[in-house]
Amino acid sequence: MSNNNPKKRILIRKGFELFEIKQYKQSMQCFSDALYLDEEDLEAKIGLFLTDMAVEFPNEAHGFYELYQTMIGTNPRSFRKKVQQSILEGIKSFDNGIDKIAAVFFDDQKDLKIEEIDGILYKDFQQMCKEKNFKEVFENLLFSSKIIFTKKEDFYSFLNDLLDNNLSEYCLQYIESMKKVVFFDSELDKILKKLVDRL
Repeated sequence: MSNNNPKKRILIRKGFELFEIKQYKQSMQCFSDALYLDEEDLEAKIGLFLTDMAVEFPNEAHGFYELYQTMIGTNPRSFRKKVQQSILEGIKSFDNGIDKIAAVFFDDQKDLKIEEIDGILYKDFQQMCKEKNFKEVFENLLFSSKIIFTKKEDFYSFLNDLLDNNLSEYCLQYIESMKKVVFFDSELDKILKKLVDRL
């Protein structure tokens, strides 16, 4: 059957509409029906995975959905497949337990007791990376400690380092986990485009 089957497109659109209003059971049925018509459709797969995730992790699922919409909207249509593959990888990573990654933002101008937080300052993380390679340091800290950022620029530098070390799925996870404190801007747009290019 044609990949541009109009019935499939209607089912996918309806599936996301139902997802947005948290009608997950009906949404899942729409995506399942769409995949029956075209089992390779990436958007239908994204929808199905998101509705499945939303049953237990609604905030995370809707966060991924918002990120997907942002990435689709800020990249040329020719990158659509790469964006979809990136989001699918991020969802699969979440399912594999990468949701344990964590980071914290503090304003370094305020008198905050950062030492009371179970984490490591980004500048200390950078120092460790001078002694060992980035990937090794990051993987050793992944599930044991939060990384504490005091500047948005440091967070963006960290995301770029993840991409440069072939850790794209973690980059996507950090963007998703920090979306409440890091708002979309031109620098994040560049990082998202870079992420898509690395796939």
